[in-house]
Amino acid sequence: MRPSKTDWPLLAIEFDLLDLSVTEVTHRLCLKLQLVPDDILKLTVDTILSPASRLYFFSVIEPKLKQGIDCEQVTLYLKSKQETVMCLVNAMCQPENKVALIVMLADKHLLLERQLINERNEVTEINDVLKRRQLELIQQKEQKAQLLEKIAGINAEMLQTEKLAALGQMAAGIAHEINNPVGYIRSNLNTLSQYTQKLLHLIHNSGITEQKREEADFDFLESDILSLLNETQEGVQRITQTTHSLTQFTRSPGLSEWCDIHHQIDTTLKVMRNELRDKVDIRKRCSEIPEVYCDPAQVNQVLLNVFLNAAQSITRFGFIEITTQLVKDRVQLTVEDTGCGMSEEVLARAIEPFYTTKPEGQGTGLGLSISYNIMRTLGGALSISSAPDKGTRVILSFPVAVKQEGAKGGN
Repeated sequence: MRPSKTDWPLLAIEFDLLDLSVTEVTHRLCLKLQLVPDDILKLTVDTILSPASRLYFFSVIEPKLKQGIDCEQVTLYLKSKQETVMCLVNAMCQPENKVALIVMLADKHLLLERQLINERNEVTEINDVLKRRQLELIQQKEQKAQLLEKIAGINAEMLQTEKLAALGQMAAGIAHEINNPVGYIRSNLNTLSQYTQKLLHLIHNSGITEQKREEADFDFLESDILSLLNETQEGVQRITQTTHSLTQFTRSPGLSEWCDIHHQIDTTLKVMRNELRDKVDIRKRCSEIPEVYCDPAQVNQVLLNVFLNAAQSITRFGFIEITTQLVKDRVQLTVEDTGCGMSEEVLARAIEPFYTTKPEGQGTGLGLSISYNIMRTLGGALSISSAPDKGTRVILSFPVAVKQEGAKGGN
């Protein structure tokens, strides 16, 4: 059985839109107005409104209802037996020209409004927390990406270092294999030179006639033999120096000792002789500096990378100036070239792993990155300044750990 509207669990009243007569009223509204339902059903809806609310009803609400438009959240004052009660009313159009007024007491409405405001504030706070958490997650994601990039760079540097170490071992082995036959050749050349001197002396004292000497072109043979022997000995000496420098350069890293920076410069330049030939003029301005305690193999690798970059930046012919000096408690090595230089954008990424301006396949982009990290490991520093078409300056700074008994002089 369908319940009567009078039993609805809310404050409501229904009236006829044509004559405004009340047709239904809920018991709860009757209790609030302190009126008997039969008395309200004899009234028109306007008679239970205050004068001001009645005026507002006829001027605003009734015209809209006659157009079939509901009126929501309207403030009206209803007359009870003893007082006028402020209410929040929703006027809803019903079938058969009926209108239902759903009433909510203002004090209850205010409580609900405060509750909604509190809930809205809580939702706002939760949204703020979620936004902060989202920003934190984005930052963590960016940090993770940066860490992964650093790890990739470190792995690449380790791989490059392992390759260099393997090449160093191979070069050291090759140098050793070359040194053995070169030793034989040098010894045999010395002996051959002595024998030749004796034979020439014997020929001079053998009584050979001048005519036979001229026929055999003896004077030319004598000078040419001596010249050939001298040139061969010089060539063997250069091979010996090169293999010695290569052996020193490719020694295994990880062993720190007192190191003469000038000696390391000379060793690296000898290994790079072919890269510098007919292209670069080396100018050295070396001051008196103390030895530094470091790993010579790592110093050689840094110098090789810096010198190689400087040489490759020179397209036709130029010079590289190498300066050493003692600045406070540090040995400072400056390398300046007359190469093409770098723009601000390139300079900003110069020590970034894998960054290179060389064509694909001609550079790994790890040279300066490895050098920068090695200098930091040694307790030193690497700084770069450059400008397009004005060359590049690289400053290497080595710490002086302990005062030495003597300092090494410049070359």
